[in-house]
Amino acid sequence: MLIAQRHQKILDILEEKNAVTIEELKKYFSVSESTIRNDLRYLERINKLKRSHGGAIKIQKQEEIPFSQRSLIKKKEKEQIGKIASQFISPNETIFLDAGTTVMELAKNLPTDFEFNVVTSALNTALAASVYPNVSVHLVGGLLRPALQELVGPNAVEGIRKINAQKVFLGASGLSLERGVTENHIFSAEVKKAMVESAEQVFLLIDSEKIGKSFFVDLIPLDKVDVLITDSNISDEYYTTLSEIGIKVIKA
Repeated sequence: MLIAQRHQKILDILEEKNAVTIEELKKYFSVSESTIRNDLRYLERINKLKRSHGGAIKIQKQEEIPFSQRSLIKKKEKEQIGKIASQFISPNETIFLDAGTTVMELAKNLPTDFEFNVVTSALNTALAASVYPNVSVHLVGGLLRPALQELVGPNAVEGIRKINAQKVFLGASGLSLERGVTENHIFSAEVKKAMVESAEQVFLLIDSEKIGKSFFVDLIPLDKVDVLITDSNISDEYYTTLSEIGIKVIKA
């Protein structure tokens, strides 16, 4: 059995029982205790379960937080990040904007003195950018995720792949040295990956609380990030390490 298959089976067991012991998993998979402990550590790190004494428990699923509520979290930091990011847009460019709340702040602060194109998968972002007469806004089609006001799925991905952009500005759920940039939603991750593949430069816009954390889906490795714009609370360790691997780190 592949490691990924064992991980999924552990989650399936938790879905049925809500809790499981290391001893039970050892017997079920016929593997060592250290193997099971490593499995549980990994699954906890990506927020799929909670380790307990001698085993693991299921994380109770919560409803997706609406865009309007998420936008209020770290609002001041997001506003500053968005304003700084707008300085990197150039005349006649085509840029991707994803559906993140920090990227939304960029959409509210776009340059006004030259023309350029915005391509986005987010309804709110498209509406925010549409108030600028100098900006041509293109909204990709797809399946609507109402809570995030985001269009996802095969149609969205295929539409994005047909566009050649100079830059992509995207948010993410987490960034860590071990896993790179990660995302909590697989459908969002597919759209973001397509944007990265179709853009020449990658700008990552996240607040410092997301740095040092990993989530469910691997989005892109760190060497794909050209510029990270974050707030001033980024740790010295991460600032130095990310700079050393070639990422331009900007504190908003």
